[in-house]
Amino acid sequence: MPIKTIKMKPVSEEQFHEIDYLVMKQAFEVHNCLGRFYDEDIYRDELARLCRAAGFDVETEVPVKVIHQDFSKTYFLDFLVNRSVIYELKVVRGLDGAHRRQLLNYLFLCKLFYGKLINFRSGRVESEFVSTSLDEQQRHAFSLKLDDWREVNRDSSRLKSVVEDLMNDWGAFLEARLYSEAIVHFFGGADVVERPVEICRNGEMIGQQKFKMLNEKTAFFFTAVKHRLDYRKYLKTLIQNSGIECVPWINLDKHHIEFVTVV
Repeated sequence: MPIKTIKMKPVSEEQFHEIDYLVMKQAFEVHNCLGRFYDEDIYRDELARLCRAAGFDVETEVPVKVIHQDFSKTYFLDFLVNRSVIYELKVVRGLDGAHRRQLLNYLFLCKLFYGKLINFRSGRVESEFVSTSLDEQQRHAFSLKLDDWREVNRDSSRLKSVVEDLMNDWGAFLEARLYSEAIVHFFGGADVVERPVEICRNGEMIGQQKFKMLNEKTAFFFTAVKHRLDYRKYLKTLIQNSGIECVPWINLDKHHIEFVTVV
């Protein structure tokens, strides 16, 4: 099994809102009593205490382990209610897209459909409902776009095979960083893959920066970006300003996995 965690119990949207109404009541109580300047674990533990007193089954820091062959990564869910609803607790200036994507990633991994972000740092409790209709079968219904792909060397060919294996095992829609970390692992780990590259302008070196390298002349990127034409332009600029000769680039676009070779 590629994902290991406790057994979850999906609920309907109506059931979610019934649970959430009472959980948010406790969240407002926590904020009213404590204010906005504490660390996340203070809010988490007090919210858990109040929710348990209200009759909920609450688990915190719940591990979710993602596995493929000898690679594994463990995530931790902040706050799980009745093994059915995930809450991600934040102490940030404001909720943003990265927080939503994080919670969606957890929902996909746990085969749940509804969750909520709660931010205790703002002047009033900030919250956001996050949901998905995708089930595991739908996440595995992806297609590969290979129109702009060239297997320029043995390493790029192997990269394509590794990505296909990961997608077949885990499905699409998970966070891009997870797939990228797995790729790095299968190519020897960060100490081998992440190498300094000299950046030059007008023939003079202006500095060094680490990139993920399949070999001395081939970098790779794994992304989930919408503006692909802009991204391709900047990858070409990277090639022009470094000793990198080509960049195999894989981009997640919902149900489509696009393979591109930039030279």
